[in-house]
Amino acid sequence: MASNVIYKHLRTERLDITEADGTLKLSLFNGENVAPLMMDGEDLFPGHRQGQDIAGMIFYNSQGDECGGMSLTSSRTAEGEYRAGMSMTFDQYKQDQVIQMIMQQQGEQCMYGFRIYDRPDTHIKETVAAVKAMRATDDAEEKERIMAPIRAQSSLRMMIGRQHDGSVGIYVNGKDGKVRIRVCLDADDIPHLELLDGDGNVVKTLV
Repeated sequence: MASNVIYKHLRTERLDITEADGTLKLSLFNGENVAPLMMDGEDLFPGHRQGQDIAGMIFYNSQGDECGGMSLTSSRTAEGEYRAGMSMTFDQYKQDQVIQMIMQQQGEQCMYGFRIYDRPDTHIKETVAAVKAMRATDDAEEKERIMAPIRAQSSLRMMIGRQHDGSVGIYVNGKDGKVRIRVCLDADDIPHLELLDGDGNVVKTLV
C-alpha cells in the first residue's frame, strides 16, 4: 500500500499509532475498545476501564508505556439528569497522573479546573497489585490495610478552578489530601483566604 494515500473519511472503533518497530505511541478508542494500561510491554490490568462508557485517547512514551491521555463520557439518568466528565492527564514515569485538566457535571452542578497530584516513587505495578488484592477481599479492614500505604503516597495536592458549590479559587492540600490553604471567591463573590489545620478547622482567615 502506498504510504502517501490520503483518506477523506475513516471509520473505526479503535486506531493505534505505532513506530516502525510496532511500539505503541497513541491509541484512539470508543467505549467498548478502551486501550490497555501498557507498561514494560505488558497489559498490567486486563479489563481496566472497560465497561465505563468512556472514549478518548491514551498516550505512550518511547518505551511504549502509558504516560497520559484524554477521556470523555456522558449519560442521562432515568430521571433525565445529565451527567458528563472530561479529563486530560499527564503521568509520572512508570506511575499514574500527576497533572490533570478536568470537568465534571451532574445536573446543574459543575466542577472544572486544573489539578496536581503526588504519586509514589515506586513502579505502578505495586499500585495495581494492591488494587487487585483489595478487590479480592470483602473485609473492610483488610481493604484499608492494603490500600493505606498507597494512599499515604498518592494524593491530590492542588486544585485551581471551580468547585461544585460555585466557588472559584486555589485549593492547596497537605500530603493527606486535605485542604490546608483556600483562596477563593464563593458563589456570592465574597473573597476568602483561609488556613486550615489537619482536621479541616479554619485557624486563620481573611474575608
